[in-house]
Amino acid sequence: MCTVTIVPYDDGFRLACNRDERRDRAAATLPNVHRLEHRIAVFPLDPVGGGTWVGVNDAGLAAVLLNRRIKSTAPTANRPLCSRGLIIPILLDCGSVPDALEIAARLDPAHFDLFRLVMVHGMVAAVLASDGRTVSGETLGVSRPLMLTSSSLGDDVVEGPRRRLFERLVVKNDGAWLRAQARFHTHQWPSRPHVSVRMERSDARTVSRTQIDVTSQGSELCYDPLGSDEATVMRMAPQRVTSTG
Repeated sequence: MCTVTIVPYDDGFRLACNRDERRDRAAATLPNVHRLEHRIAVFPLDPVGGGTWVGVNDAGLAAVLLNRRIKSTAPTANRPLCSRGLIIPILLDCGSVPDALEIAARLDPAHFDLFRLVMVHGMVAAVLASDGRTVSGETLGVSRPLMLTSSSLGDDVVEGPRRRLFERLVVKNDGAWLRAQARFHTHQWPSRPHVSVRMERSDARTVSRTQIDVTSQGSELCYDPLGSDEATVMRMAPQRVTSTG
């Protein structure tokens, strides 16, 4: 369960992600440097599945994963499914969206629960969606704000209200997209917290917010575990990482 937005600025982009999770799920570990086979990447880890839902590498490729709750005709798996969070580190070992798409094309969707996945590099974004049988893809230019969202209540339940809010708060606020994006990710309707961007229910809530900035100056990942530790900021240039927090 997530809400993801991408906003272009300067010569790059800012990706923001609210992570919604069950209250009884173990907290993720703070972001760290991970040396993959070909690249260096920064991302938090989910101790339950052993993977991650968001990260960025030293090539400036950012990736984020959303669960998908739709009606599916895919057969029920007769074996345990792999964690969807294992997909992100595989793709962050790539240096571009086309390379990552080539790797993603080899994934067997039957091995994972349904998902949507966004990759951004430069001014290009790719959105992959699995229905359990196939993985479809769409490539978009990052010239205007983009949003994707999901919920265990059903993606169709939250898509409408969050989309309308995004259009009003962010898309129509041309010239101030970064400030509007920040407002959007903290928004909660007092009478409808269960469908809000900053979601809250008796069994689940928004547990963290991640912000990734990628420009010609390098990359920065800011991870805020809401209501607990201070935000962790990690900055990355090619083959070099520093952290503060």
